Amino acid sequence: MPVTIDQVTSQQFAKTLLLLSQQKGSRFATRVRNESVSSAELAYFDTLGSDEDTAQKTGRHQGTPITEPDFGRRRVVPLPWTNNKGLDKEDLDRMISDPTNIVSQNQALSLGRKKDDIIIAAALGTATIGKAGGSTIDHEDESIGLNSDGSVTTLGTAPAYDTSSTSITKQKMLKMMQLFNEADVDPDIMKHWVVAPSDIEYMLSLSQVGSADYNTVKALQQGKMDTFAGFGFFWSNRLDNLVDTNDHWRTFAWAEDGIILATIGDISTRIDERKDLDYMWQIFSKMDLGAVRMEGAKVHECLSYKTPTIT
Repeated sequence: MPVTIDQVTSQQFAKTLLLLSQQKGSRFATRVRNESVSSAELAYFDTLGSDEDTAQKTGRHQGTPITEPDFGRRRVVPLPWTNNKGLDKEDLDRMISDPTNIVSQNQALSLGRKKDDIIIAAALGTATIGKAGGSTIDHEDESIGLNSDGSVTTLGTAPAYDTSSTSITKQKMLKMMQLFNEADVDPDIMKHWVVAPSDIEYMLSLSQVGSADYNTVKALQQGKMDTFAGFGFFWSNRLDNLVDTNDHWRTFAWAEDGIILATIGDISTRIDERKDLDYMWQIFSKMDLGAVRMEGAKVHECLSYKTPTIT
């Protein structure tokens, strides 16, 4: 019987595995204050408020008034986070490439993204305060923010949306910086602002952002935002939606030391052969950390409309 062409043509399979599209690790971890925690299940970080008790001396040999320093405290509970995969020995014997290394890399990227979720939750969530961490404070109770139309909230009221919603406009940027300045946040502290991809698209359409007179050439040529109006901008797909509607992102800006990432152990991976499971390879990755918002004046939320009109 003659051999047909389809019986002699060969097939080639790649010897490497390629990672599918994903955020490669944490985008927040290098933009917050990092602290190490050793041999403790709870971590406390103390604060000292500004001292405004300086008084003029008005007489000779007068008694010196004594006041108390304004101390504060925030608590972090570092928690272990794990990712565990198993590779069967028989499966590995039938694969061209050894996937062990790239699987461990993939797990590390997953843990890095979890860092972002932890930081986002700490930034806009409830902070534990008090000498022994016995009290809590919500974000809106210690920080004012920007409503969807760019107006400023009142303390105790979370940002809300209305029919005049906008994306991240120049006016919102200037108003946000004003919030930091009016709270006397040190201008030398780097300030970051996380937004959604749709916000970056809208911001690049603004004449001030798209003009070399206002912005860097990188924003014009590469279509990416770095620094503008005093903020380091970056985008994330892990932001929360506003609970009342799916039409708004909960973006937020912060001074770098306004959020603490407290780490007992950073991302680490072990690869072990399991004799009790037919000598399969176990790839185990872990980290142990937590985060806390340190001060409301240094973390401000801003609602952003998801689908603005771009002209």
